[in-house]
Order: sequence, then C-alpha cells, then structure tokens
Amino acid sequence: MLSTARKPLSAVEYHELAEFRYQIRRFLQFSEAVAKAEGLEPQHHQALLALKGLPHGLEPTIGAVAERLFLRHQSAVGLVDRMERCGLVQRVAAKADGRQVLVKLTQHGEEVLERLSLTHREELEETAPQLSKALRAIIRRSTQGGLA
Repeated sequence: MLSTARKPLSAVEYHELAEFRYQIRRFLQFSEAVAKAEGLEPQHHQALLALKGLPHGLEPTIGAVAERLFLRHQSAVGLVDRMERCGLVQRVAAKADGRQVLVKLTQHGEEVLERLSLTHREELEETAPQLSKALRAIIRRSTQGGLA
C-alpha cells in the first residue's frame, strides 16, 4: 500500500530502506539455498513452515496455504499436489467435518522441516543483529516523523 504522504525521502532514508531490504534478501537467499541443498524447492519449505506454524485456530487447509503464501487457490492446490508426490504432506479428512480436507505434514515432512528450521535458527542467531539494526533505524526515523 502506497503512502498518501508525499514528503521527499532523504539520502539517509533511502540508505536505511535499502539496507533493510538487503538484509531481508540476504536471509531469503540463504533460506532458498539451504532448502535446495536439502532437495526441496524453496516454496515447499515455505509451505511446510506455514503449515507447521499456523496461528492458533486456523485449520491447515489448502485455503490456509494459499493465504499464508499469497497464492491463488488453484496454485496452492498444485503446490500441495507436488508436495504430496514428494512425501512431504498428505491430505486427510477433517474429523469435525469429513468434507473438509486438511493438509498434514508426513513424518518425512516433519523431519525435513526440523532440519531446515534448526539451520535457519543458527543463521538468524548470526544475522539477526544486522537485520535488527536495519529495522531499528527505520523505526527510529518513523517515530521521529521521518517516514510516513
């Protein structure tokens, strides 16, 4: 969403935004590389994490996968199909309503996600200070009225 305020940005603000974006991309690049090293497509890893880490009360449906990954429903169906063929997830009928289909991680999916998550945690322990510093600079400026 674009801001309605049109106050020009300073060179420092551009630098802070660029640094923050760089730190995010750096982490995402790491994440994609370790997923591929594990034999997974990065989107499969994202879906596994999204399913495992769903907010309380949200059912692990294809619709939830679509919402959490910003996909259209039919794209999420294809993603779940591919993940099912890889043995990462399985579709099961919901106990409360057998017509509803839930997407559950298989044992293999759980194991892969655990390895990747431990690796990601280690990386974040290393890189979080730079990411946090970049975000704090933006927040500090926005609370001082520098960014709208």
